[in-house]
Amino acid sequence: MIVLAALLAVAADPISGTWEGTSLCQVKPSPCRDEHVIYRINSKKQRQYRIDGYKLVSGHQQFMGTIDVMLDAAGTHLDGAVMSGGQSRGRLQLSLNGHHMSGRMTEPDGTLYRLIEVDKR
Repeated sequence: MIVLAALLAVAADPISGTWEGTSLCQVKPSPCRDEHVIYRINSKKQRQYRIDGYKLVSGHQQFMGTIDVMLDAAGTHLDGAVMSGGQSRGRLQLSLNGHHMSGRMTEPDGTLYRLIEVDKR
């Protein structure tokens, strides 16, 4: 019974899981590069998630970092600060539409840095 309840809880969570797609640079010229990305998203607690981001380079996954995000009350938008070395590097905002998420990463001044499109695997 406990196993069944756990499986139903996971199935009911549309966010947790593996998402794959593109992260395209919007600031050019810059050190930023267009990337094929994989996001592994896990629930931390109610409406709180952790995204482990990877990029594919020559067929190998390279870890880029972790971003903690919050799900809004409607259950359709994720938002979180992009942190590095204890400093804010911007924001990640994603909108959920079934098995697809689209969004943006902005710099601390609000400049659009990346456009993101990922689908749940």
